[in-house]
Amino acid sequence: MSRRNNLERLGAPHPDAPTPPTTEATDLFAFVNPTEFVELPSQGLYYPEGHPLHNQTVIEIKHMTAKEEDILTSDALLKNELAIDRLLDSVIIDSNIKVGDLLLGDKTAILIATRITGFGPHYDVTAKCPSCNKESEYTFDLSELKPDNKEMDESVTVEGEGVFSFLLPVSKVNIYVRLLTSRDEKRIAKLMAPDKDTASPITGLLKSIIVQANEHTNPALLHKFIESMPLKDVKHLREIYDTIKPDLDLRFDINCPLCHEDGKVGMPMTAAFFWPNA
Repeated sequence: MSRRNNLERLGAPHPDAPTPPTTEATDLFAFVNPTEFVELPSQGLYYPEGHPLHNQTVIEIKHMTAKEEDILTSDALLKNELAIDRLLDSVIIDSNIKVGDLLLGDKTAILIATRITGFGPHYDVTAKCPSCNKESEYTFDLSELKPDNKEMDESVTVEGEGVFSFLLPVSKVNIYVRLLTSRDEKRIAKLMAPDKDTASPITGLLKSIIVQANEHTNPALLHKFIESMPLKDVKHLREIYDTIKPDLDLRFDINCPLCHEDGKVGMPMTAAFFWPNA
């Protein structure tokens, strides 16, 4: 018995039929986008049990692709201030991790690592010398940034799940504060909008981080206390909070080309960070 080949059995292929993929085409789609593990400034210590980052010291992200550049150049996303969060949603490997739940220091670390995967570590900025107060051009290496390992004040008690308590020096109130998330940051930004008649940058921030005063947790009582808080207590709270929150140290060492003095400058986050050719 003879066996016909496919050409005899089915006839010649239709001229519009797609061409079967060649070995070269198959190889093209075999490319696997690299991933990176990013160290979390929080070390996962302040996420609640059940959160995917609870006690996790790193987070896995993929390298930026053309898809992520589409996100960064979307007029609609930029207009609605959604581009950065959509970008992080796209690069974070674990879909159970929500950008809104990220602690702010962890979000910053992921943003910087993401930028490095897409545009490299070098970031050109204009910064002001702390000695002569004049601006010069610098190139910062983002890969040199490390977690800001500040020593927590010994008066602070860690209550758990991102809540800390300490005594205010003037009012003698035992205050409880919490770490802010990306979702909190967006809400506070709206409260502080300069075009709002009711903009309250100081009290708005305090109302977001203070969750208890002595035994009181009622929001109305807390808000009344915050608005009448002595300024020395406010200053003390800020100083203590700065030692509590996990973050990156965003300062770079410089040598001013104008006055030749050494100093440290904070890294400005300009449009060139994610739009270097803008």
